[in-house]
Amino acid sequence: MDNEFIITIDDRGRITIPKEVRGLIRSKKFKLKIDGSKIILDPIVIDINKYYGIFRKDLGDIDIDNLLKDELAEVLLNDE
Repeated sequence: MDNEFIITIDDRGRITIPKEVRGLIRSKKFKLKIDGSKIILDPIVIDINKYYGIFRKDLGDIDIDNLLKDELAEVLLNDE
């Protein structure tokens, strides 16, 4: 597999990642960086295990994994 692909940005600003590339990528969330005229996508990898045991109370039916992913993604977006 080559490591170069030609992609197109549609009218709504979306791009499609080729299937061959998606098969190699484990993350579904990325931090987008602009470096001059380059666009860099860094995968956001969240290690949920490092947060094991930090909650001291029963949170009921809340999905902790999704809660942590959303909150950590927000923190990473605001990380300068």
